[in-house]
Formats: sequence, C-alpha cells, structure tokens
Amino acid sequence: MECKNCELPLRTDYSFCSNCGAKIIRNRITLKNLWYDVTERFFNLDNTFTKTFKHLFSRPDDVIVGYINGVRKKHLNPISYFTIALALGGLFVFLNKQFFPDAVNYAFESVNIDELNEANKFSFEIVQKFQRYLIDYQNLFYIAMLPFLSLISKLVFINKKQFNLSEHFVMNIYGYSQMSIFINLFYILLIWNSKLVYYAASINGIFQILYFTYVFKKVFKLSLKQSIIKLLLFLLILSIVSFVIIIALVLYLVIFTDILQNLAPK
Repeated sequence: MECKNCELPLRTDYSFCSNCGAKIIRNRITLKNLWYDVTERFFNLDNTFTKTFKHLFSRPDDVIVGYINGVRKKHLNPISYFTIALALGGLFVFLNKQFFPDAVNYAFESVNIDELNEANKFSFEIVQKFQRYLIDYQNLFYIAMLPFLSLISKLVFINKKQFNLSEHFVMNIYGYSQMSIFINLFYILLIWNSKLVYYAASINGIFQILYFTYVFKKVFKLSLKQSIIKLLLFLLILSIVSFVIIIALVLYLVIFTDILQNLAPK
C-alpha cells in the first residue's frame, strides 16, 4: 500500500502517512463520511478552523507570526482561511438575492424617491448602485483591497524591519479574513431583519479599525501610545487611497449610467 498523496510506501496498519501526515482513506465516499469530514473540519472544537478563529481574537500574534516563522500545522494557512471568508461572503450575497432582497435596503426605505428633484434622484440612484456593487462584488473588493492594505501597513511600519511586504500580506489576509468571517456570520444570522443588518454594517468599519489596531499592537509589541500613532497614520493613508478608489467608482457609475441613458430608446 502507498500514500495517495505523496506515494510513499506504507504498512497496511498505518492510519496516517509518516511522510506527509495525510489520513489514510480506505472507504469509498458516502454521504455519511462526507458529512463526518465536514463536521470534523469545521465544527469540531479541536479542529484548526475553530482554533484559528478563536486564536485570531485571543492571540493573533501566535497565529500570524507563528505562520511566518514556519508553524504550519497548528492553524489554518491564510489562503485556506481567506477561502472560507469568501465562501461566507458569497453565501450572504446568494441569500440576499434569492430569499431576502430587502436585507440591505433599510437605509433607503424611508426615502420617497418621487419627492426628490432630478439632481437628488440621480444622486440617490448612484448611491444605491454603489452599495449594490459593493455587496454583489464584495469578494472581488476584498481581493483587490488586500495588496493596498499590505502596502499601507508596510509603509506605516517602515521602521520595523523584521517583516517584508509578503509577510505584511499574510498579516492582512488573516486580519481581513477574520473580520469578513465574523461580520458575514452576523449578516447571515440577521438577514431576516434589514434594520439589524444596517446596524451591523454601521459598526463594521469601527470594529475593523479596532481589530487591526489590536493585531498590529500584538504582532509588533507596541505600547498604547505607539498603537494610536500608527493607527492615525494608517487611517490617513487609507483615507487617501479609499477616497481615490471611491471617486473612480462613482465616475465609472456616472459615466456608465449616462451611456445607458443615451442608448435607451426615446
């Protein structure tokens, strides 16, 4: 018998490969063992996903610096963790579109669009479209933002030479994935009530700022004063980058809407 993963010859009584650590699978796939694999991977209190989620709140430096320094079995790797975050984000978008179409419309429910003048009506429609784009393409937005966040954190901590840009990417992908998993779980649980989803979304930005401050404080062993200074610098750079991105998106929506209006039959 040999390992199906690394092809190392094994004794027939082995349960795990002595080379790569993979579990030896002898049975064919059934619904029962598929369900067992899912529950073991994601819901067992001792599995790596649960440990990673818990430890990214309690001791993020152990997860992040540990991974950077070569500890690869104790927690989920950042790409796998990010994949779970993307899956939860996709699940929320699916539920929103298919079953709860008004889940993200609370901010617009009190607005009577018929009472708005043409300029305000146009602005209102742009804001609605912008929000819809952010929700529908949130996974692409997450992916696109990660390089920017990594570069910003590298600039903010340019005096700290122990981590290179790729290692800053690891920090940010862990932190961003943690916040994405956390908030999307909340969104999914609250999706039946648009008001609660709105409140959760309103505090999401503040919570993310506080969490990233906490992560960088733990990773770089900062004092409270140092953390505040780094936070202000991070927010300054992030605000500039976000402003440029938002202006570009708004211009795109305005131009795209104008093109559609010109093409529409009169």
